[in-house]
Amino acid sequence: MLTRLPPGLTLFIDADDTLWENNVYFDSVISRTAQRLAEYGVSSDRTRAALLAIEQQRTRAHGYGSVNFGASLEVLCEHVGVAAALDDLRPFLQAEVASLRRKRLEILPGVPDTLGYLRRRHRLVLFTKGNHDEQWDKVVRSGLRDLFHQVDVVREKHQAAYEDAARRLGVQPAHAWMIGNSPKSDILPARAAGLGAVFVPHAGTWALELADLPPDDDVQVRQVATFADLQAHF
Repeated sequence: MLTRLPPGLTLFIDADDTLWENNVYFDSVISRTAQRLAEYGVSSDRTRAALLAIEQQRTRAHGYGSVNFGASLEVLCEHVGVAAALDDLRPFLQAEVASLRRKRLEILPGVPDTLGYLRRRHRLVLFTKGNHDEQWDKVVRSGLRDLFHQVDVVREKHQAAYEDAARRLGVQPAHAWMIGNSPKSDILPARAAGLGAVFVPHAGTWALELADLPPDDDVQVRQVATFADLQAHF
């Protein structure tokens, strides 16, 4: 049985789909877009597959967030052969993307109380990727800002980003853990940078954030069923 870790660690904690719902709203927009494109003879499966490929390419060059997502939807229309209808579709697409920025944040169960507990024992850093202003706006609207010692918004979460964050914050990787729902962004690169990692699965995790977890014999990787379960580990 894994024991509770000692106090005084630095805990990097993901935001989207770890602290609050996020991808479900994007997925709803995709569903409604697929319904509109079906009027032009484009199947839902084709819409989703094409958009995923477009986003996989575009996020490397343009990053994350609603603005790039909106641009990807327009590229999608061209890709599936409805470019001629784009002028008619654009107001719909723009309204859908704008709705993402107005959504009330739905904090996931147990998050505020668990953060309060963790803050009393450890240094908490909210470590999130995406558009800087958009992510900060969500942090403020969440009401969780004061439960963190620092907030760090980065363009991408890869090994170098974790190494840089640890260096900037004066953190020894061996005394730090990353907590999040994304194997690709939270678990694998954190371990590569020497941090421990805790996987908090979310059923709605974006397909581009999925990856195989490290081997079971890696004692610096833990998994919990819910965010509140972190209290048994830290």
